[in-house]
Amino acid sequence: MTTISRSDPSGLDEQDPLRRCLDALLAAADAADDLGIPSEVVRDAYAEGVRRIGFPADAYVLALVGGTGVGKSSLLNALAGSVVSRASVRRPTTSHPIAWVPAADLEALGPLLDWVGVQDVREHQGRALGPVAILDLPDMDSLELGHRERVEAILPRVDAVAWVTDPEKYHDAVLADDFLRMWLPRLSRQVVIVNKADRLAHVDAIRIRNDLDRDLVVARVDSDVPRVPVVLTSAAPAAADGTTPQPQVADLQHWLAEGVTAKAVVRGRVAASSLAHGRDLAAAAGIDPAAASTPYVTPDARRSAIEAAAGAVLRAVDMGGLERQAEAATRQRARARGTGPVGRLTSLVYRASGRSSSVADPDSYLLRWRERGSLSPAVQALRDELGASVRAAAPRVRPILAAAMEPTELRAGLERAVDRAIRGLGRLEPPSSRWWPVLGLLQSVATVGLALSVAWLVVMALGGPASGSVDVPLLGAVPTPFATLVAFLLIGYLLARLVGFHAGWLGRRWARDVRERVGREVRAEIAGRGLAPLDAVEDARARLALAVATLQQACRARA
Repeated sequence: MTTISRSDPSGLDEQDPLRRCLDALLAAADAADDLGIPSEVVRDAYAEGVRRIGFPADAYVLALVGGTGVGKSSLLNALAGSVVSRASVRRPTTSHPIAWVPAADLEALGPLLDWVGVQDVREHQGRALGPVAILDLPDMDSLELGHRERVEAILPRVDAVAWVTDPEKYHDAVLADDFLRMWLPRLSRQVVIVNKADRLAHVDAIRIRNDLDRDLVVARVDSDVPRVPVVLTSAAPAAADGTTPQPQVADLQHWLAEGVTAKAVVRGRVAASSLAHGRDLAAAAGIDPAAASTPYVTPDARRSAIEAAAGAVLRAVDMGGLERQAEAATRQRARARGTGPVGRLTSLVYRASGRSSSVADPDSYLLRWRERGSLSPAVQALRDELGASVRAAAPRVRPILAAAMEPTELRAGLERAVDRAIRGLGRLEPPSSRWWPVLGLLQSVATVGLALSVAWLVVMALGGPASGSVDVPLLGAVPTPFATLVAFLLIGYLLARLVGFHAGWLGRRWARDVRERVGREVRAEIAGRGLAPLDAVEDARARLALAVATLQQACRARA
């Protein structure tokens, strides 16, 4: 993989559309890496684009690409008016690339041609064909594998291509499937040449041109790719008797000479290649540049997964037990503040025995949630809910989506979410009531009255002074000390029941509030950070979609 510098590519201004196009391509490659999509080819294309626009733009490089025997060398010789590249009936004839360049541009083109990989350079004096260096490449369908490899190595670095075929090979699968589908979207200037057209009747020439037009529409894939013209030529090598047929290359000469600047061709080539590579990454990620960006996991599926996981988490935390703890904690506070001396004594005994911390401490109960249950059901709930989204994703991103929902990662994320949710609650302080001290005072008075009544009875039983009596319906006369004892017992009981009833009602209300708070915090943490690996994948997808959208805008406005 080429090491990429993020410095200013060849001095392009930040507002230059081509600069934004190249920057977007690099951003797309970074996002693709995070999606597990290989980006080496894209980074190489970026590096080559930056390198290409660093050369002087006084001329552009056009490659003649075609199969064995279609007449590429003969075409070049016909354009030159002399033998530039040897042509013969022996196949293959051209084994290495040959460049035919204007003499005036030779010095400037030298470093560029070295970078392209061309060592054999022939010069000419004319400029009628425009600022173009024409390459005759080896045959792309040669039996010698090295020839095709040379073609494939040079194509990424040329600026324009003339695809050369003939009446026998114009439907050749190597040209149509291996090269045109791959390279048409990556070039802004190209032409298809049907050589040896002198062998065709007029009706056959029209038919072949129409057939190629249809093939090119299919191969272009995207409507943004400029229409590729089809020209008919006639150029052949010298016959056995040494005579050379008169070439017919006027249409090709016209295409070469039409008003284009080398700078526009070079910038168009770099922009087209960048856009095509960006779209390749988008296709691999399952992103349609023409449609609105949609996440791999739809909002509805995400909400459903979060609800299912939150429900399983809350069951593991044991929200019913938490409610009981919260209610018990409220009752304990009420007992300490609203039941007089006996209640305070009972509270001390509870705390000293440890019973208070085991049954009336919601904070400790929450912190010990791991002791009561496993998050495996929550993990499985997430995987069940999100599995359909993974299966529907593009094949190239399924592995990283599956890794984002790997059970160990999900469980760790959910555990962290639960811990953060509990810490976010702060200390759970049981509620209190301003009436409890009043009731506690009354309870203290009742306790004192009860004690005095008992003392009175004891004194009376020991022969103390006589006391009066109280008439009670059905019972008749009841000694006053005994009646007082019963009254204070009844008052104490009623006060205790009142405090208990009020504390239970207040505790249940607070327990429901605690349960809802815990539920909200858990759901918020699962939604916000519990699915962090999946969110990282979605972020990479969004960045790739944005980069491709920028590519489409900036690369189209490259001029």
